[in-house]
Amino acid sequence: MSRLSALRPAVPGTVRVLLAAGAAAGLVWGATARPYTLDLAQASGVAEAPVAPTSLATSVDAMCPGPELTGVAGVADVRPAGRVSAVAGPAELLPVPATGAGSARATGGSVPIATLSGRSSRSTGALPRSGPVALRAQGSLAPAVTATQEWSSTSADLRGLVTTPCRTAATDLWLLGGGAGPGRLERLVLANPGGNPVTADVTVHGAEGPVGPARTETVPPGGRTTLLLDAVAADEKTPAVHVVADGGGLTAFLSDTWIEGTTPLGAETTVPTADPSTVQVVPAALLGGRATLRVATPGGDEAVASVTLLGRDGPVTTSADTVLTVGAEGVAELPLPAVPAGTYAVVVRSDVPVVAGVLTRVGDPEGAGDIGWAVSGPVVDEVAGLALPPTPGVSRTLHLVSTGGASTADVTVVVDGESRTRTVSLLADRSADVDLAGAASVWVERTDGSGALRGGVVSTSGSSAQQLLSEVPLAPTDVTSPVSRAFPLP
Repeated sequence: MSRLSALRPAVPGTVRVLLAAGAAAGLVWGATARPYTLDLAQASGVAEAPVAPTSLATSVDAMCPGPELTGVAGVADVRPAGRVSAVAGPAELLPVPATGAGSARATGGSVPIATLSGRSSRSTGALPRSGPVALRAQGSLAPAVTATQEWSSTSADLRGLVTTPCRTAATDLWLLGGGAGPGRLERLVLANPGGNPVTADVTVHGAEGPVGPARTETVPPGGRTTLLLDAVAADEKTPAVHVVADGGGLTAFLSDTWIEGTTPLGAETTVPTADPSTVQVVPAALLGGRATLRVATPGGDEAVASVTLLGRDGPVTTSADTVLTVGAEGVAELPLPAVPAGTYAVVVRSDVPVVAGVLTRVGDPEGAGDIGWAVSGPVVDEVAGLALPPTPGVSRTLHLVSTGGASTADVTVVVDGESRTRTVSLLADRSADVDLAGAASVWVERTDGSGALRGGVVSTSGSSAQQLLSEVPLAPTDVTSPVSRAFPLP
């Protein structure tokens, strides 16, 4: 494990080359057998100016769920003390300098929570009492900006460390979490960062396939809708939730709280999995105790999936069962084998597209504990970042893994406003850890290699029977946006 003291300071003003492919398109008229291509630049009489295929992002809209244990009719609101941190990545992450005016802030409704003042900065405020948290950035502060909310509780009826990043909107989302039992509650939070209402079809899948028809929910602009899944599938032991949005994009989060009798067993709020694929990688799962893999099959065909655990030295040898079969549109689970305690990547290879997540239980096996849901993460092709709230007593580790080939990445952590960068080189099917002690944010920039690079952050507090846990996959962060070529018509 690498300590921050070993990191080298980043060189200010470093400009990296961002490679992107651009394509010029022509209009082809087919009124005759002889095709004719219309050159818009020539027709307008305007000379074509050199245009870069990408430019810095100028606008970012993302959302966190806010206090996810509120807003369900008939269920008492619970508001553990929490905070939201917004961060802007250091200037060396940008391919060109960001100039001009810019703004970036996290708000709860119309109330400011955290406002950023510049690059490499972090701003933190308290969670609002209700509603989602919106992160909006414009101008020079839009590239490489992100936010995270976090809360922890050790009360008699709620125990857990819950770390949840703000995410940008999407239209097709899968979420894994929850289970059966009278003391286990799953809340689905749908948040709408756009300016128009968005309709979502919500389908819960279980071991035998969809649990009833899709339920339709409408999410107001700038607001959220919270659905108690027990009202839809109270007895489903292995739920997977599919959200399809219409009329715009949504962010979605699944809160899983668990209490057995009077014993709190944990809490976690998960983000959507990576898109369905024949290869799913959970980049950072804390293993060595009680852990279970959950796999869902979105399509109409049965899936046969094999499971591999990856550590620092590559694939982990085990005699336990590493193959599971998942019915069409169904969900299945596989207990993961006992391994030395540590953070591993879990790779699921299937003959049809699937989604995947790992449930880890920590704490006292006979008493109070916590849960962590580590879900499959997307590939980091360019830059990914995560804000790290200053929660007392929480330790964090970044876990990187490269599958299918080698990868090289620059890892930058920001400590006390100073960015420190180190290069991490990963062989195929190998992983590496970076200690995040004292860091306000972490940024991963892919620089070379043919492998699929993914990452996740494991946050813990306490130890042994008192341990709390939360696991978050890294997601790409907007740094650039495509530039289109346009010319006036004659």
